[in-house]
Amino acid sequence: MELNKIILLHEDFLADFGFSLEQKQLRYSKSFGEGKQIIFFHHTHHQDALYVEYQLGIRFDQVEAIIHKFLPTLGDYKDRSITLVETLDRINPEMPRRYFLKNDLEIRPVISKVEEFLVKEGFRWLDKYTYGRQLEKFFNDDPDRNIATQNFTYRSSRGITLARLYNPHRYKAVKDLYLARMEEMQVTPFTVACFLNLIDFLDNMD
Repeated sequence: MELNKIILLHEDFLADFGFSLEQKQLRYSKSFGEGKQIIFFHHTHHQDALYVEYQLGIRFDQVEAIIHKFLPTLGDYKDRSITLVETLDRINPEMPRRYFLKNDLEIRPVISKVEEFLVKEGFRWLDKYTYGRQLEKFFNDDPDRNIATQNFTYRSSRGITLARLYNPHRYKAVKDLYLARMEEMQVTPFTVACFLNLIDFLDNMD
């Protein structure tokens, strides 16, 4: 079975929880005041089988609009970028990272398991991080925490922007922390310059 057909099998279920299919991106989204919750899919073909990976994401529109002023961004990526992405196994270690589907008979049990996970944990996780203060804590409480799909440049840019917008009392501490990390990591002068330009913008926000 093709991935788009698997995605469509979730449509009625997700519609009941307020999610709609974005046909162009082949993902589901649900808007909230400052952005959107996203459920999306990755796949890899292996001979006659299919690896399918589910991911949950949160996009804060203002955060993404700000950071991409100062990062090298291709095309319309800033309009599609996601502030936080997690795989299901990082939300619940008992969930597999991906599913290996060899035939159509294996699809329905996977869909049932994923939908059960969403009801019990996934939607609650998404709702938690629609609050900017909670997302700021996720990024900045433990700077050593690995965040899937994000290199240090993106992680630090999002972390400092979230602090400025949603937890301004610790903005300076977060700023100093990431600057110190950049010095330790000996990042490129270009990366430092991008970050300093972002800081200058954030420092002068109303």
